[in-house]
Amino acid sequence: MERCPVSGAPVTSRPQWVYHNSKEEYSTCIRRIGNNILYLSVTAERPVILDHFEGDLVAEVVRDSGLEGKPFSIIWNLDMVAGLSHSYKKGVGSFLYLHPQPSLRCVVFHYIRPEFIHTAECIRSIAPSTMALLFASGYDDAMKSALACMKDGAPETGESEYPRLRNEFLGAATRIGWLNMLHEHILLPPPGHELFPFFSGMALLQKDLAEQQEIHKAEKDRLLVQYGKETESMNTQLSFCEKAMKQLLLDSERDKTALSHILSDRKQESMQSSSAYSGDRSIALKQLCHGIHNLDIDRQRKKEMLKICNLLLETERNEQKIDLPLTTTDSDFLTHLQEKHPNLNRRELKICLLIKLSYSNEDIAETSGISRRGMESIRYRMHKKIGLRKNQSLKNYLTQLSTSAF
Repeated sequence: MERCPVSGAPVTSRPQWVYHNSKEEYSTCIRRIGNNILYLSVTAERPVILDHFEGDLVAEVVRDSGLEGKPFSIIWNLDMVAGLSHSYKKGVGSFLYLHPQPSLRCVVFHYIRPEFIHTAECIRSIAPSTMALLFASGYDDAMKSALACMKDGAPETGESEYPRLRNEFLGAATRIGWLNMLHEHILLPPPGHELFPFFSGMALLQKDLAEQQEIHKAEKDRLLVQYGKETESMNTQLSFCEKAMKQLLLDSERDKTALSHILSDRKQESMQSSSAYSGDRSIALKQLCHGIHNLDIDRQRKKEMLKICNLLLETERNEQKIDLPLTTTDSDFLTHLQEKHPNLNRRELKICLLIKLSYSNEDIAETSGISRRGMESIRYRMHKKIGLRKNQSLKNYLTQLSTSAF
């Protein structure tokens, strides 16, 4: 077990007693020496500006060590500390001045870098009278001072008037700068005192800053009211736009439904007209065939004309089966397909023709009034009905069948 080289007391450390800076520039570690002395040190590659006061970490170590309500001291190694951020200063000020720790007997700084001396003096100027804040040259002196404070209490300062006033002046400047205390009364020395102009100037600065803060607050309140009204107006406009958009969507859906009904009616009328026309055309073609048959013309010529009429009749019959207009080539393909696969129904014949014509599954599904998934199921069943192997393409087969039909 590690022991303190000065007191011989055991040194306790735990993994959770470490604070890691968010930018990973440094870490602050707390160890307990003996029962009631906490040792803070900063680990970094170069001197750093501390950005977050480790008050929560100190409270956790105090709690874990059973020191709540019991006297303890802090030794702070400042070897790698070049300065404090404003946020850190505010945290230190709150810890020492606004919410002082009655159980904290003393804080000892050691290994203070030259650039940090003024900041250390500011910290000492706001330390409560119940706590000693001491400077030491090294670890040994710091430990001896902490042990003496724990045993005998804070040493008497015996300061003369000038150092005392200097400390008060520095404390007033620190409270104004770090804690924004712009309304706390500054105790002035007598008007004839040589330091009166300095304290008076500080009091005037404090008053000016307080007035500026009031102006800033009034402007902030004005802007809040202004932006509040603008936000309310924008919310009203947004609400109106949302209502208008909902109405537009409703109107759009209504128009879409109406158009769908109109389209359905037109489609039905077209189908009826097509059916009537198809029936008339079939009758006309049959009459034409009968008329040609009775013509007294060249036998070969009559045979060719009747063949054309029969092809037209076959195309007509195929169109009626699949409800699609057909070319003679398409009709021949369907006739050949029916002869080769008589087990295919009308819908399957239509789908085979559309596949041969390179329609996509989506287009065929829409044309046939089925879902895409339903189309995939029908295509799978057709593949089996026709007797194709798994690795055979239905499209390729139908294309080859169309070619062989001629």
